[in-house]
Amino acid sequence: MFVAVAIPLAFAILGGALARGSGVVWFAGLAKPWFLVPLWTFYLVGLVYYVGGATILYRVLVHVEDRRGRSISLALIICVMMLNELWNYLFFGLRSPLAGFLGIVVFLVPLTALLLVLRRYERFSAALAAGYYVWVLYDLAWTYQLWRLNDVT
Repeated sequence: MFVAVAIPLAFAILGGALARGSGVVWFAGLAKPWFLVPLWTFYLVGLVYYVGGATILYRVLVHVEDRRGRSISLALIICVMMLNELWNYLFFGLRSPLAGFLGIVVFLVPLTALLLVLRRYERFSAALAAGYYVWVLYDLAWTYQLWRLNDVT
């Protein structure tokens, strides 16, 4: 249980550090797509993401008996969590809507793989990951629009 909570917590701390200060001020100054949800929604989704990540880690560690399936699932969830935090750097740290959009494109690769692996080994966790997958597709749409609205090249 400790590991399942400690890993998402460590990644949350890393993500905050990678954002390099308050990107909220920078973000507030950007032109936004009409369908962008309020900022508080992102905080709520972030909380649900970390709780979901801890839940998936716990369930994989406890319920996946197949050694190979457990190893692959753990590697993918850690990869997803790492890339999620790297996105903070790409978007907020670099102050780049384009880097944020491209980061989500890359992020979808291991997230898709995680979803497919979890469908085989841990269905409840797959359902959690599927809900997050839908949110990431929304992220893809708004970051693309944000980039297009604020393209300075």
